[in-house]
Amino acid sequence: MTKEERGQGENLVVVFRAPDEYVANIVRGLLVSEDIPAILESHQVPMYDGVMKMGEGYWGDVVVPEEYAERSRELIKAYQESGETETE
Repeated sequence: MTKEERGQGENLVVVFRAPDEYVANIVRGLLVSEDIPAILESHQVPMYDGVMKMGEGYWGDVVVPEEYAERSRELIKAYQESGETETE
């Protein structure tokens, strides 16, 4: 993500681009545990069984309200650097 990507709702910002649904749920859980409202926006089309992931290169986005974006990115970065899971 090179620029501030917008989510599908008013004032929603993409804070993480997830490679798959599993990682998306881990990141969402991390944010929710810190009282940050986070939403998953899947880019998948169920009847096409993953073709969008192959085309776009990722499963979907984790989005938060704009006022939580900076804190969310800090938490995600710290989690990635902790080595607990691969979320890159």
